[in-house]
Amino acid sequence: MHLSLSLLLASWSSRLVQGLASNASYYPYPGPVHEAAFPQQQQGPSPVLQSDRPVLPQGQEDTTSIQEGPNGQWLGILQGDIRRERVFDYVVVGGGTAGNAIAVRLAQTGFRVAIVEAGQLYEDLDGGSHTIPGDDLNGVGWSIADASKSGVDWNFVAEPQLGSNFRRMHVARGRCLGGSSALNFMIYHRATRGSMDRWAEEVGDDSYRFDNFLPFYKRSTNFSPPRLDARKANSSAIYYIPRDFDRPGYGGPVQVGFSNYVSAWSTWLESGLKSLGMRREDNYNYGALNGFHYTTTTIRTSDGTRSSSATFVYEAKKQSLANLRVFLNTQATKILFDRYKRATGVEVVHKGVYYKLRARKEVIVSAGAYQSPQLLMVSGIGPPDTLYRYRIPVISPLVGVGQNMWDHIFFGPGHVVKFPTLDHFNANPLEYVAAKAEYRQKGTGPLSSNVPEFLAWEKLSRSYRARFSPQAQRELAYFPPDWPEVEYLSANGFVGNFYNVPGSQPTDKRMYATILGALVAPLSRGNITIRSPSTLDPPVIWHNWLEHRADQEVAVAWFRRMREVWASPGLEFMTEGPEYYPGENFRSDRQILQAVRESLMTVWHPACTCKMGRRGDRTAVLDSQARVFGVTGLRVVDASSMPLLPPGHPQSTIYALAEKIAQDIIRAERGGSGYGRRPTRAY
Repeated sequence: MHLSLSLLLASWSSRLVQGLASNASYYPYPGPVHEAAFPQQQQGPSPVLQSDRPVLPQGQEDTTSIQEGPNGQWLGILQGDIRRERVFDYVVVGGGTAGNAIAVRLAQTGFRVAIVEAGQLYEDLDGGSHTIPGDDLNGVGWSIADASKSGVDWNFVAEPQLGSNFRRMHVARGRCLGGSSALNFMIYHRATRGSMDRWAEEVGDDSYRFDNFLPFYKRSTNFSPPRLDARKANSSAIYYIPRDFDRPGYGGPVQVGFSNYVSAWSTWLESGLKSLGMRREDNYNYGALNGFHYTTTTIRTSDGTRSSSATFVYEAKKQSLANLRVFLNTQATKILFDRYKRATGVEVVHKGVYYKLRARKEVIVSAGAYQSPQLLMVSGIGPPDTLYRYRIPVISPLVGVGQNMWDHIFFGPGHVVKFPTLDHFNANPLEYVAAKAEYRQKGTGPLSSNVPEFLAWEKLSRSYRARFSPQAQRELAYFPPDWPEVEYLSANGFVGNFYNVPGSQPTDKRMYATILGALVAPLSRGNITIRSPSTLDPPVIWHNWLEHRADQEVAVAWFRRMREVWASPGLEFMTEGPEYYPGENFRSDRQILQAVRESLMTVWHPACTCKMGRRGDRTAVLDSQARVFGVTGLRVVDASSMPLLPPGHPQSTIYALAEKIAQDIIRAERGGSGYGRRPTRAY
């Protein structure tokens, strides 16, 4: 979800809402208050991490570099020499979640690496709002008009289809250094053990089994304990288990911790789930999800700001990695091949000027689940019929390119509640002014929250499953026992049908809250194709949400389950009146399914459109080391590479995948891990 509190402040007359929780110090929380976990740990502000505040070495200032924004950061010596053909060892297309990670790891080993990023530095855009956790709700609506407000979004539009009631829906993708890690919910947790073991089985490579993959999860992250002075004791969490992370203060550049604020709604949702017998799950970073927890996030506890994959590049700048170059505002238009079908570089365009970046060793595509398959297709890799239609010479006829798209959707019922939510800012605008001042001064308060601070997962119980058709039960058996079917997210305000959240708020000054329920074991599959032989035209996106009958049955059962939670002993006395949205008149399966179709929204997790697989799998595009079949010198490393979409939120797994493939490359080239070596020479 993305909604800007700055936008809310500017829209008081337009019924601002749907952003952040209100101040916990005067909000009623369910009691009793219990002790915070590990209270002996540091409770004051953590020291600012220098890797997140890089400064150019004296004498190496680059006056042509792009100013990075409110933190005074800039790329300096890493800034690419725009519009000149250059030669690198590796050219990485996409400076997003995976691209920055793999590029910097290769550069740290001594290779010459280029990052090609179509966007710029997100700190410079939208008033710097994307550094603020509470502003992660920017552009949350599915309306196309809502999408145009963000400078870091590609503003893609999905094709209308039955599952979403034929809406043309905005689907966000990050266009900036950091990619979608710069506008996501900052939720960090890891895949289930069973899902990673299934991944290993599907690609025939045991290195993807959870225990073998865990070191790569750890490698990107630097864990910090929560600030117990900022979080309330009744939202305590088991926050550090040594097997999950390296010791606090060690590890990679991406900061992982807990938000400096928890809303009243999160604690009341916890109360409701507890009263129905759900247990807390503390192993959500160690292969288990079923249960509830306060989630870890990619938020710096020191100052309450977002930590994205751009921190890899900022760390590289601090290390003066002169063998890394970042080309901002530069879009890849085509992968170049020689007559032996070896990738030799990338054609790019910057402000209308086309030129080439050559790769001595490999091109690594990290453009995301929509644009990685698009770039492959316009370069001659994909379904032959599609390539023939646009007169693109066929390099490798892979029918799986752009197919097999997984995604998660969410939706949910909303109620009027008896405790303050973000609607408090509607009724009392000065409270928002105070919250903003607190955030600027201390990095705490509502703006320091990513909003869905509380999550839960479960497989639906027997009482719900008994109503599933035999076919649905057979299809759902694909998922391992520890793979949940549904996820709860605390939404601290009114969401409704997701059209345009700030402009669609109730005007009665009451408080609203929503349980957002996500389907995380989907069986419907979408696809991506091209509309022209140019990457400058957006891809054609077919999500096909709810196309599979089993997904429809799970969605209806899930909606009924969320209503059960609202009516639970731990929550029902905090609601006022009947269900506000969609309303109690939606009772039958058919009516509920219609309500879901009218209101569902993507959770922005498209994946698997260039999936890994075994060589005999016709739908596979990559081998288990992310190498594209039918050519050499080309890999795809991002969410599109995955053979399946693990339950929950994939950010952590994408970082880990980039770390793993980087290690595969380095070991093949140099032997050993190779990490930590200085560049052999600058250029």
